[in-house]
Amino acid sequence: MFWVGPVSRFAFPSISKQIKGLSKTTLSRREFVHSAAVFSAMVLPGVGRIHARPFSTIDPNDYVGRICYNENPLGPSPLALAALRDEAALTHRYPDWLNSNVENAVADNFDLNQDNVCVGAGATEMIQKVADAFLGPGDEVITATPSYTQIANEAIANGATVVYVPVDENYIIDLDGILSAITNNTTLISLVNPNNPLARIINKDDMASFLAEVPDGVVVCVDEAYHEYVQTTNYESCVPYIDQGIAIVIIRTLSKAYGLAGARVGYTLASTELTDEISDTQLYATVSRATQAAAIAGLDDLDHISDTVSLNINAKTILYTGFTDLGLQYIPSETNYIMVDTGTDAGAVLNALADSGYQVRTGWDMPQHLRVSTGTVDEMNGFLTALAAALDLQTTVNNIQPAIFGLHTVYPNPFNSSCTIKFSTLSDEKVSLVIYDTLGRKIKTIVSGTIGIGSHTLTWDGKNVFGKPVASGIYICNLIQGELAASKRIQLLK
Repeated sequence: MFWVGPVSRFAFPSISKQIKGLSKTTLSRREFVHSAAVFSAMVLPGVGRIHARPFSTIDPNDYVGRICYNENPLGPSPLALAALRDEAALTHRYPDWLNSNVENAVADNFDLNQDNVCVGAGATEMIQKVADAFLGPGDEVITATPSYTQIANEAIANGATVVYVPVDENYIIDLDGILSAITNNTTLISLVNPNNPLARIINKDDMASFLAEVPDGVVVCVDEAYHEYVQTTNYESCVPYIDQGIAIVIIRTLSKAYGLAGARVGYTLASTELTDEISDTQLYATVSRATQAAAIAGLDDLDHISDTVSLNINAKTILYTGFTDLGLQYIPSETNYIMVDTGTDAGAVLNALADSGYQVRTGWDMPQHLRVSTGTVDEMNGFLTALAAALDLQTTVNNIQPAIFGLHTVYPNPFNSSCTIKFSTLSDEKVSLVIYDTLGRKIKTIVSGTIGIGSHTLTWDGKNVFGKPVASGIYICNLIQGELAASKRIQLLK
């Protein structure tokens, strides 16, 4: 069983790379960047976003309790820190424009050639580049759900269709379901292995069988952001498939086990032909020279990776024991985060935990689950104490209800002179309410700022940012707060 997500009908110059033949598009880089800039603003929600309620600390540099971003509590490698300090004196000089220095270091680590590697500002940029290389109007990407949703958002922004295949009863990506969902329009399959947020892996034999059945002309992208944490022998990286001539792209990051989340560096590994397609959409100098130096140094610090993995195993053991003592079910994890079933409304538990100084995440259409990142031993023990208190509070106090986020009604709709937009927010985070046309162009920002928790009513007078009336037609009202998003269509009739 699978379903097709939102389909963008926006018309803009094709950026599809004609995957079937891997031929170059005639669209220039300047034209491509212009098109991407126009449509990057029009990222409508795919399967929904996730929520982590912010919390404040007395010391802004105190990150204790921030166990929601899957960060490395040990921080960067000492070698990477030393490289950052040494490179600081050259901050006035531009970096290696296309990260060739980091690409060489990565290639050496995998015994690949530099032309098999493309480096950018974190896995975030690399996912975008993969989507820009292989997805355009009329194309389809198939992905799992629940899973990391960026590729879906990038696909929609590029005018492609997203097909979602639910994971199986063991929370593992359903490869047979994905094969069944392939059509003549499928150009990309996106897999996250280990999967985020479920922290489950694809069995290496199942992956081999799957790749053997993927038809020619379909690229398989495998996000291996959490590769270093996996302990089971049933898992295997997909990097060896590159030399076997399979159309595969592997995405890696130095944000997680390498502890460089704030530095922003990630990369793709693929054949020369596919790497050319990805690098053709690359922008210059998105990775700073200090980050480049830290990445090169950090790649060589295997002791730091070993220490990171050891701490992660210890932290997971503490959480597993604590969850069992609390009578909670959890999904065994191959990463540095765990999904735990609270047995109640996870949103309310999240809010209570935030009040106690612990930030976790909810979402992915799993209303009773929290996603908890591993941290230090003290953090894990403190979190479990706070979780027990939050669960007791949820049991005894009926008025603990999570605030509601949503874009509820637009009326009248269609409208002639003005319409009223009713929506609600769930935190004091900045709110963005923007009107776009169906080409993804921003028409007017209704609100951009902090407006408080609760229900709100605003109006749009059918005018653009310059105060001029816009033409009759369909418009998109897009509401974003933090990592939550909602959209509604509005029709103006004159």
